[in-house]
Amino acid sequence: MTSKERALTAAARGRPDRVPMDFNANPATMKRLMEDLGAPSLRELLIQLHVDIVDIRGVVDPVYRGPIPKDRNLGGGVREDYWGMRRKLMQTATGPEDCYVDFPLAHADRLERIETHTWPNVDWFDFEGFADALEPWKDFAVMASGASVLQHPTLLCGMDKILMDMALNPDLACAVFDKFTDFYVAYYDKMLTVARGRIDLFRIGDDIGTQRGPLISPPMFRQFIAPRLQLLADLAHSHDTKVMFHSCGGISAFIDALIDIGIDILDPIQVSAANMDPTRIKGEYGSRICLHGSIDTQYVLPQGAPWEVAENVRQMIDILGSGGGFILAPCHVLQTDVPSENVRAMYETGLAYGAYDTKT
Repeated sequence: MTSKERALTAAARGRPDRVPMDFNANPATMKRLMEDLGAPSLRELLIQLHVDIVDIRGVVDPVYRGPIPKDRNLGGGVREDYWGMRRKLMQTATGPEDCYVDFPLAHADRLERIETHTWPNVDWFDFEGFADALEPWKDFAVMASGASVLQHPTLLCGMDKILMDMALNPDLACAVFDKFTDFYVAYYDKMLTVARGRIDLFRIGDDIGTQRGPLISPPMFRQFIAPRLQLLADLAHSHDTKVMFHSCGGISAFIDALIDIGIDILDPIQVSAANMDPTRIKGEYGSRICLHGSIDTQYVLPQGAPWEVAENVRQMIDILGSGGGFILAPCHVLQTDVPSENVRAMYETGLAYGAYDTKT
């Protein structure tokens, strides 16, 4: 099987020749891995790690032609993108990380303030040549990512502002959610149309869980998030594209609803979070949704020895990969605290142990 065939078979809850694998890392970790593994490009890194999926965000993008800067320096190390989101590169205990700061709509207490914010338009993006630029990646499963209903609003308004408005000022919350959702529906409709079948997966990222359980209540999810996710899922399916939904944390309370919306792939199966036991998740949901992720980035990958990483990979393949419908990946973006030898151990074990023809 090609990587594309392998990943799409798993996405359809089938059993490919082996467990497909996915990869994501922050820029500093990506740079280090390329140096340590002697990979001069992203393509070479993915090939060396036997990865089957390529996320094209930042790899193949439309050309930005908007009337405001795509990214500008505000001083003091703070940069602002075309949404108005502001971020600053911070030194953490393990290395540099982009952190969001100075939320422009943190004090928006009227609908007029939200309306007068400068919102991006799909016409700011030039897709000429986009489909041709995807052609070199045709043997991978090509994934478009970047859509968000909840998480991106929190980066513009602040988490506390969004959660308070959901409880006390639902009209304000809905206005912001709709601005993001309407843009992403238009943007990805244009992208998928122009791509002419070259995009296989569409990833939506919205963290609705915490380490100890849901971030929001199921009624709030049904009121604010589910209808907007439905629009995005329906859009992708109209282009014959599988939908991946990402949320960290303990999200078992939402999985049935996500399946009802039409989510095809659930990421990242954070097995260290509350009520995310992999055996239970596979047993209750594995016949209805493809499971993605599961390799622990909190303890095993950053702190374990390579043999412990390999054992974790084998355990997750045995549980979540049973019968197919599983894509192996870290349960978060790989950060600078994950040693390169542990990354290598994860993917080498996945390749060696994930072959279905050696399993019953």
